[in-house]
Amino acid sequence: MPEYCTSTQVENRLKAAGYFNVADDDDDGSVSDNELAANITTGIQWAGGKIDYYVINRSPAYDPMSLRNGGNAWCSQRAIDLAAWHAVTNGGRDCADSLQAAKDEALEELKAVKDDADVIPGAVIGQDFNSNSHETFHIVSEYLT
Repeated sequence: MPEYCTSTQVENRLKAAGYFNVADDDDDGSVSDNELAANITTGIQWAGGKIDYYVINRSPAYDPMSLRNGGNAWCSQRAIDLAAWHAVTNGGRDCADSLQAAKDEALEELKAVKDDADVIPGAVIGQDFNSNSHETFHIVSEYLT
């Protein structure tokens, strides 16, 4: 399943020094596949799950696969902010106020999509969306949170 953002986009958000500080566990000046998976990919996946939760539980719902496959720019920017925050705070690290503010704003905007039926720019509501998938995701997401 495609993600809403890439590791390169997260790296660009954190800038090179921040990215290596977060992802280069052995301080060898490079980020191995294992370090990428442990420190960046987990944040990208977490961000994707958060976005999916908000767009699926909107009424009417958005189809997360059409947003992911279509590379929706609005969702991508929120995913980058969430993934960068997750990567930096992974393991209990503190983050810059600006990164915290970007994460908080992203979640507020996603909450407005879910609770207030705000519209995601460039997205089609309910496109190819299976209502059974919505109910399953809602039940699973309640269990996980």
